[in-house]
Amino acid sequence: MRAINVEQLKTGMRIARTIYDDVGRILLNAGVVLNALYIEKLTSLGIPFIYIEDEILGHLEVDDVINDKVKLQTVKAVKDVVKSASVQSSLDIRPVSDMVNEILDELKGVSNLMIQFIEPTNKNAYLYSHSVGVSVLSILTGIALGLDDLKLKTLGMGSILHDLGKSLNKGPEHTTHGFEILRQIRSLNILIAHVAFQHHEKYDGTGYPRKLQGEGIHQYAAITSVANTYYNLVTNSNNRARIYPYQALEQILAESGKSFNPEVVKAFSRNIAPYPVGATVRLNNGIIGVVIEVFRDFPTRPIIKQITNNTGGIQKSFPEINLIEEKNFCIKGIITEQERQKLTKRNPV
Repeated sequence: MRAINVEQLKTGMRIARTIYDDVGRILLNAGVVLNALYIEKLTSLGIPFIYIEDEILGHLEVDDVINDKVKLQTVKAVKDVVKSASVQSSLDIRPVSDMVNEILDELKGVSNLMIQFIEPTNKNAYLYSHSVGVSVLSILTGIALGLDDLKLKTLGMGSILHDLGKSLNKGPEHTTHGFEILRQIRSLNILIAHVAFQHHEKYDGTGYPRKLQGEGIHQYAAITSVANTYYNLVTNSNNRARIYPYQALEQILAESGKSFNPEVVKAFSRNIAPYPVGATVRLNNGIIGVVIEVFRDFPTRPIIKQITNNTGGIQKSFPEINLIEEKNFCIKGIITEQERQKLTKRNPV
């Protein structure tokens, strides 16, 4: 499967992952074949991209980071808290706390987990889905850093509530608003409020609201900052601004020691598949293939299922290339959707 911008969808494409609306109802199930009406509906809902099945190879299995039920329940819990924060001072954050516990249980139960995809969402639910996604990325980073369960819970709560201040103000002041809301909840660790306050601070002191730098930024906020930036880069509702995972990871790595804590960046990068399962890539010998398996210890050396020969002809069979074993080969880049759709029109050689 691969992510594709909604405006690039064609009738006859098959949905690879179930699509939900902003209240968790199923819009289109995995396996549904797109028609003009479905594409129009997806466009009207402001869903920026979806995952479709590979037209040449068919279904490719990708493990979920957390299951759909937990994801949807967590999004709802965050939505309820954000909406309550805009109209009342006393908040019941127990449902969010319960769901963070669920996420922790799921993430700690899986070894060698890597982020292969980020779920798309419509514009009405973006803030809530974004909060959940950032929390998952933050917790995985905390696990990579060796944080204990109590610290992971505090990190999870801080990262999932980091944008709570946007219930009152979507500008830079949201960090201060979030801090003020959260610090008044006596049942919460004050560090949770500081994640909301500090997640736009930068390691070199050029961030806001206080221009903190280096170790003056709490570790939980530093983790959330990296996760927040990555999530925004790969899910941007502006399709021209959204970039591939490997590009987003390169930007994060380039800002290590500048915007981001180097130790956090190193831990974060261990959880990201730069070329996730389903990505169509070109190798240095001209062959085009699709990633079918990614290795945590060698994320840039996945297994590729070859779909063309080195002159661009579609093959009748699809041999596998393990880049860990085939050391003379390497990935030179991602195939754009425009190039990918041209491949499906060629006849096998």
